[in-house]
Amino acid sequence: MSHKILSSLSYLSIFFLPVLFPLIVWIAASGQRDVTVHAAHAFWTQLLPTIMAFGIFFFVAVYGLTIGPNAGLGWFSLLLIGIMALLSLILWLYNVVMGIRVLLV
Repeated sequence: MSHKILSSLSYLSIFFLPVLFPLIVWIAASGQRDVTVHAAHAFWTQLLPTIMAFGIFFFVAVYGLTIGPNAGLGWFSLLLIGIMALLSLILWLYNVVMGIRVLLV
């Protein structure tokens, strides 16, 4: 039962300690394969939006510095931010659904 709770909390930690809690569980429960698999999935699905945000920020900053003022950059930046927000919402919902699913199954 504690395996299910730890696995579920790894996903549901998106509410209270995202990225850090699944990483701690992943490292601490290295001998329990089912817990480490869920903790690893939770870790990467919670870290991916942060990586995307830094990537978009880096792209917009470099593109803006090299090209100069450009109206196309504003629309493209908004498009990238919208895609990132949509993917972040999908990954957030995935974490919530998987946290409930692991606990109930």
